[in-house]
Amino acid sequence: MSLIRFSLLLCCFCLATLPAHALEIKPFQVRNLTPTALGHSLATAESARLAPAGTVSAAFSLDLASHASLSSNGNEQIVLDGETLLATLGMRYSVNETVQVGFDLPWIRHDEGSLDSFISNWHDMFRLPNGDRDKLPDDNLAFVYQRDDETELQLDQTTDGIGDLRLLCSWQLSRNDHTATALHATLKAPTGDADKLTGSDSWDVSLAYALDRTVPLTQGQAALWGGLGGSWLGSSKVLDAQAEDWAANAWLGAGWSPRDWIAFKLQLDALTALYDSDLAELGNPAVILTMGGNLALGPQTSLEIGVGEDLAVNTSPDVTFHLGVTHRF
Repeated sequence: MSLIRFSLLLCCFCLATLPAHALEIKPFQVRNLTPTALGHSLATAESARLAPAGTVSAAFSLDLASHASLSSNGNEQIVLDGETLLATLGMRYSVNETVQVGFDLPWIRHDEGSLDSFISNWHDMFRLPNGDRDKLPDDNLAFVYQRDDETELQLDQTTDGIGDLRLLCSWQLSRNDHTATALHATLKAPTGDADKLTGSDSWDVSLAYALDRTVPLTQGQAALWGGLGGSWLGSSKVLDAQAEDWAANAWLGAGWSPRDWIAFKLQLDALTALYDSDLAELGNPAVILTMGGNLALGPQTSLEIGVGEDLAVNTSPDVTFHLGVTHRF
């Protein structure tokens, strides 16, 4: 709950000060925070518009996911009950008008959390289905996968640590006042720990094509963006016997900025399955809807707030809260 309170306080501060600074509408960089998926590095929705030459951008984000799923199918059983906190420090540097380099360094924590009762009450208030939460104890940690009566994954104690470092290089393919396209390459280094579910103990490589279009309006501006990525996942040590070698993902989003200091965004992300399994949590494609927006905190600083929902049930966390701050130097 501390993350939610912090987000609300920042929102109130921004609305009270009402800064008047132009705000760039950028995609959400969505990741599937399911413990078995988090260690893999699929392409994220980087902006199709690179920053001006010589610009350095620093970003810090927090993503808090609540897991509550319980499934069995034939010879497989899985329990995902707990919370995951992902803190990411990122940097981007525009070498010139066409090349940008950067990195993302994550820190990951898996624990029992404290959001179960809040989410259940929210579902009850709006008469939404509570899924598998009614079958699982509140504020509990249990990530367990069994196959053929063998336990292949089990985590029931709090773990945390550095995740897998992501190195990025981007190329501006085309750009004008309204349309832009870019190519983004990512190399993931195995700095995390598969036993702690903070990494996959393998090198990953991804390549993504991104495009966007801005549309001037009588009141503010609108933006549309999309992208398609492919990833080689290396030799993962997380459920290695069933891990896929390749994965693909795509995203499509839209935003509206009615004033210079605020923007509203909606984004849909789809990801192919990362494992060969009959269970939805492992073997089905994930579809995630993220809603939220940005607030300008100053000429070069912005705050991003979002909430993610699993449109394909049990393929990603039931709910994910996102908070991020970006500053340009």
